[in-house]
Amino acid sequence: MRARRALAALLLGVALVAVPAGPAAADDPVRFEAESLAVVSATAPVGAQADCCGVSWSGGRQLWFRGARAGDAVTLALPSVPAGQYDLGAVLTRAGDYGTLRFAVDGVAVGQLFDGYAGGVQRTGAVPLGSASLSTGTHRLTVTVTGRSASSTGFFAGLDTVTLRRVGPLAAVTTTPYETLGETPARGASTRVYDPSAGESTTWYYNDHTLVRHEQTGVWHLFGITHAEPGAPQDEKVFGHATAPTPTGPWTKRPVALAADPGAGEQWIWAPHVVHHNGVYHMFYAAGNPDYARYRMHLATSTDLFTWTRSSANPLFIDGWEGRDPMVTRVGDRWVMYYTATSSPSGGNHVVAYRTSTDLRSWSGRAIAYTSPHTGRAGGQTESPFVVRRGEWWYLFVCCDGTDYGAAYRRTAVYRSRDPLRFDGAEKVTVLDAHAAEVVVDGSNWYLTHAGWGQGGLWLAPLTWSAGVVARGWTVTTGFLRADVRTWPSARIAELAVDPAGAGNHRPALDSSHRGTGPYLAVGRFDVTDRAGAPARVDVSADGSRINLVGIPFGDEPVTADWLLTVTPRWTGPGLQSDVTWSVNGWPTAAVWEVAFNIDGASPLVGDPAVEARPTGDVTGLPRWTMSTGDGLSVVAAHRWGSAWRGDNTWYDAGHAMAAWQPLWRSGGLSWAPGQYAGGTWRLTASGVRRDVQFADAAYTAINAIP
Repeated sequence: MRARRALAALLLGVALVAVPAGPAAADDPVRFEAESLAVVSATAPVGAQADCCGVSWSGGRQLWFRGARAGDAVTLALPSVPAGQYDLGAVLTRAGDYGTLRFAVDGVAVGQLFDGYAGGVQRTGAVPLGSASLSTGTHRLTVTVTGRSASSTGFFAGLDTVTLRRVGPLAAVTTTPYETLGETPARGASTRVYDPSAGESTTWYYNDHTLVRHEQTGVWHLFGITHAEPGAPQDEKVFGHATAPTPTGPWTKRPVALAADPGAGEQWIWAPHVVHHNGVYHMFYAAGNPDYARYRMHLATSTDLFTWTRSSANPLFIDGWEGRDPMVTRVGDRWVMYYTATSSPSGGNHVVAYRTSTDLRSWSGRAIAYTSPHTGRAGGQTESPFVVRRGEWWYLFVCCDGTDYGAAYRRTAVYRSRDPLRFDGAEKVTVLDAHAAEVVVDGSNWYLTHAGWGQGGLWLAPLTWSAGVVARGWTVTTGFLRADVRTWPSARIAELAVDPAGAGNHRPALDSSHRGTGPYLAVGRFDVTDRAGAPARVDVSADGSRINLVGIPFGDEPVTADWLLTVTPRWTGPGLQSDVTWSVNGWPTAAVWEVAFNIDGASPLVGDPAVEARPTGDVTGLPRWTMSTGDGLSVVAAHRWGSAWRGDNTWYDAGHAMAAWQPLWRSGGLSWAPGQYAGGTWRLTASGVRRDVQFADAAYTAINAIP
């Protein structure tokens, strides 16, 4: 009765301004016989089919669409309903010659895939089709046959009834496209400017190196790892030295600048970097030893760049795995040292770690500026970090980009961030052909260096900066949420901010501190091997409440995904619903270990109904919900049960308050057969109460209610 009074009030034009604190009673469902809906268009025969094959449909008939191929579609006119947010449902038919269906309202997708195959003719129970914000007036429901299961012999579809249930007021959404402009570096032609083999009887190489200009004389000095070919990292015990009037040369070979001293804890020495401060040149370098978990960071000083004295403060600190490749720069009122390591001294994710100092001798504890999704030891994706500033942006140059170290050896990735201490989630703006690269600035001239095993010495290339688009996407805003839906160069929710009170005072809920929020693949091993690229197209509903990213690619795999984001009803909090569907268009290049939807929280803790703060690790199966929580905020990802084609595992990352929902998770991987797969439905919503389990359960109940 209450729902009928609310509907009557709206029909009379009475404004209802009260906002329920908990789940409000939905309007009574409105059902339509599907065969009675007007057909707007169809690409194959459509009509009413009477009861048959042992099945009785509502009213004795169903709408029967005799599709002949993938892509066939029928569009139906939905009768006018009062304005509001609606959950759509249907009673459908399954049979041995029925296809896989996708539904759309007014040309933009809703909900999940529906597999119409069954061994015999079956009338389903109520099936959720998705959610849409509907203004007063008629709307179009399109049913598209997207394909068929391997067992099906046809592409038919059958609809018995269609149900609309209003669950909230008409969404008030502002959805606007954006382009972010910025500078992108490009490397010009590279020239070899110094060959360390000069004067030697065999071929020598330079590897990690540094260039510094003497403040008084203007002479440039080059220091670097040097050794006879081939590469022998545990026998790299001296730093070569050369001088030149300009970075382009000509370079003159000088005596060795520094040699490893075992008595000082140096079995070998790597990766010098030199900065000038108060008339003194400070050379930072890694002192290696057989305990790769305990590399020592050392300092030597000089006033003339020829004679170097080790600091009594050595070791400045100890870190691993192979904590090395220091780079030091000034940020505000302190010095920052970036270096490569792993997430734990015994291995893990490759990271760019950093420490800070005010005197270049005493350094803070370790923090992380960037975490690679790749794991291992020794050489990885965070070697030779180098950070430079251009205007209000900071750029991180880091080697070696890719999972095949040999192929990635000369690939330096460049990431851009407004925060010099935070590059997790930053856009990768380019990849440059260089190893152990340093950026060298000489007046108005910028250069990029390159060296390494088998590279023949030091190479130098002009580094130019060009302005252009570095990111595209859509900003979705209500009083309850503000979402940055990134569409280029990669698809993800870059940020989500919320205000549970709906006043527009948004605070961070999701971020990109690690992977961002969105789908990913792991092929051939665990962790992200193939991130979501830019979608083939983006469909946006007229009112901005639905954005569908269509045809998202994943690396070099023959796999795409459609990712639908829908603004959801107010009473579950500031909500954004996510539906992922997968299309496997050929056999992946290797066994698939993970097919996942990642949620990157901005709060301190991540948990689920059983545990408030999950430690990093795996939990078998998919929970009802996960929650990223902190003081005064609970960000919930409520799961529509059974919405994914399988439900293997959930992986938690405590350090980033992150949960990866993994419908497919298998050590050793599985063969993922070509076909279409329902990837799962989640409602991202928030409460202004810490660890609000009651709210999370209400959100779960809401998303699992079937019209």
